[in-house]
Amino acid sequence: MTIRKNFTMSEKVLENLEFIAQKTHRKQSQVIQDLIQEKMQNLEKEKKLEALEKMSGIFTGDISEEVSIQMIKAQSEN
Repeated sequence: MTIRKNFTMSEKVLENLEFIAQKTHRKQSQVIQDLIQEKMQNLEKEKKLEALEKMSGIFTGDISEEVSIQMIKAQSEN
């Protein structure tokens, strides 16, 4: 479903929009839609990265550099 909206923008922003639309051979509304979609994708990536960074703190500091996989295996077998 398509919804019509009216926006107010500065002359410079309008000039930029017209330029982008002309150079990319797209309608101005398509340029705006694409830019909004791109911004949303970036925000979603940032949100996922923030969640990953929070999770990464859970796994730090438990194993020192001196401990090897072989040592862990040997201890678990005992």
